[in-house]
Parts: sequence; C-alpha cells; structure tokens
Amino acid sequence: MRVFVAQIYIQPGVDYPFSCDFQKWIGNEITERVEPSCVFLKKYSEDFEILFRMSAKAELNDIEIRGPTVYRKTKDIEFTIFLPYSKISVGNMKSLEQPLILFFVGVSRALESLGIDSSKVRNDSLDLIEKIISNITMFKS
Repeated sequence: MRVFVAQIYIQPGVDYPFSCDFQKWIGNEITERVEPSCVFLKKYSEDFEILFRMSAKAELNDIEIRGPTVYRKTKDIEFTIFLPYSKISVGNMKSLEQPLILFFVGVSRALESLGIDSSKVRNDSLDLIEKIISNITMFKS
C-alpha cells in the first residue's frame, strides 16, 4: 500500500506554496509510517493506493475531509483534505506550521476511517513539519 499526496486548489488566490518535492517526500514519509490493517485488507487489498489531495478554502475554520472515493478498477482510494486558508507572509515558513498540523490531523482521521492505525503519523507529525519548514525545496520558488 502506497500513499500519495497531491494539491488542488479551487478558489482563486487560495493556495499554499508547497512544491512537487513536498508532495513526493510527504507521501513517502506517510507510506513508511502506515501498514494496511486486516480490516483494510479484507475490504480492499494491499494493492490499493491512497491519495490525499491537499486543498484550502478561505471560509473554513477547521479542516473538511471529503471521501473516501474508491476506484476499484484502478485500486485507488482518494480523500480531499480542505484546510482553512490564511495568508502567509512571503518568507515566513513558520506560518505554515498550523496548516501542516491540520493536514496531518486530516490524514490521521482519513486513515482511521479506513481501519488503518495512524499513530505513527500523529506521533511523528511535529518532526515532519520541522523538516518541511526547514527545507527550501519543499516550497515553490
């Protein structure tokens, strides 16, 4: 089971500056921290992949999780995690901590809805966030 992260922003001017490197890296990091449970394997199979689409909405005060959308033919399970949007100051990557915290909360809730233990993701989220905000390649230039 692999986990992928992608971004899709539907409101003009509402987006976070995470790069393609971020998407690939964070997908790999989440994959390393989760294993399909017996419940997941019984309902799906180990061949299924999970995709988290990160998005944002200006009017939200808390995360909104859409999904799962299950595509049995392609063996994909997709969630969209909408984050509350707040403008960040250019160059102030520390202001991205809160959206990242909320993203990991959304990922954990979505995984748990599939019967997958998300405790390693939750436990490691602050360390992962620190690695993200300290690495310039995680952001669009």
